[in-house]
Amino acid sequence: MVILAYLAIFSIIAFVIYLIVRPDATCSDGKQNQAEKGIDCGGPCSPCKEIFEAKDLDVQEVIFLSAENGSYDVVAKINNSNEKAGSANFGYTFTLKDGAGSIISSREGNTFILPSDTKYIVEIGLNISGGAIPASVEFAVKEIKWEALEGALKPQIGIYEKSFGIDPSGVGSRAEGTLRNESIYDLKKIEIAIILRNERGKIVGINKTLRESVRGKEQQDFQVTWPKPILDNVEKIEMDPQANVFDSQNL
Repeated sequence: MVILAYLAIFSIIAFVIYLIVRPDATCSDGKQNQAEKGIDCGGPCSPCKEIFEAKDLDVQEVIFLSAENGSYDVVAKINNSNEKAGSANFGYTFTLKDGAGSIISSREGNTFILPSDTKYIVEIGLNISGGAIPASVEFAVKEIKWEALEGALKPQIGIYEKSFGIDPSGVGSRAEGTLRNESIYDLKKIEIAIILRNERGKIVGINKTLRESVRGKEQQDFQVTWPKPILDNVEKIEMDPQANVFDSQNL
């Protein structure tokens, strides 16, 4: 009985010491504690993001074009038909193949997509060694995690005064536009995909640019150039601005 009493007293003392020295639970300790519903989310922390199955992205168009110094530009047009689901970050890969189906160049990247949104993904200057000539391009999305993003609206960004013509240097071509951040909050990064189409709707020009530190209600002029002249008649200029509002560092 005496031994049991000593053990009980020792256990109580040890428990009290543990309560005194244990670290306080936080929403960033990598543990599910303090009534959290998941690891560092739910309960006293921010709500856990709902992960669920959704319709796959619809890849509507994938094109490659010859660019400078034997390199190639690529673009994919994708659509998210899910009205309440999006992805804050997912990976993708462009792959150029020759006529025999062998891979001659590839490029990986990451992007995001909002619910019920269509966007262009552009990569510039895929290099090819050995004089190989691409015959096809493939676009693949890596494993994507869908999240409930109902009510997540695309930032209010407009592009006006779009134009295309010969570069003033007399070599190559140039497209111009005016970017306007029509929202009330500042955006640190806005990517703009530029797509040129001829009278048949075929893509004849691919480019992109990045605008940084665009304040709310501010507008900025921008331009992009092609070292080689685009000889087709350009009938349509598409400029798709994208800002990742899920990245807290972008606001």
